[in-house]
Amino acid sequence: MHEYSVVSSLMDLCETHARKHNATKIERVVVSIGERCGMDKQLFMSAFETFKEELDICKEAILEIVDEKVELECLECKQTYAPPNLEYGVCGHCGSQKVRLSKGTQMQLLSLEMV
Repeated sequence: MHEYSVVSSLMDLCETHARKHNATKIERVVVSIGERCGMDKQLFMSAFETFKEELDICKEAILEIVDEKVELECLECKQTYAPPNLEYGVCGHCGSQKVRLSKGTQMQLLSLEMV
């Protein structure tokens, strides 16, 4: 259940940004969650609802989650592409087996709406 520690850090980050911009209220928090980042979205949302009650500035904040799909980059032909399924290993363009995950493995704070 690392979602709770991630959301705790997210709330700290939100509070820091709010102070920096002299905001009195955070209305919306938008995050992207990668398909392969290992985050359970339901637990993440539950943790957000729990933690936002502890911060006056976030009590009414709405969480928006943007799904980030996996994207691969071929180290041979440099093409990026979304695999048709989650079995990686062969470039969809040149057939090389030298591919790496370039997207879909992270959780990021995309934006905050503050007043």
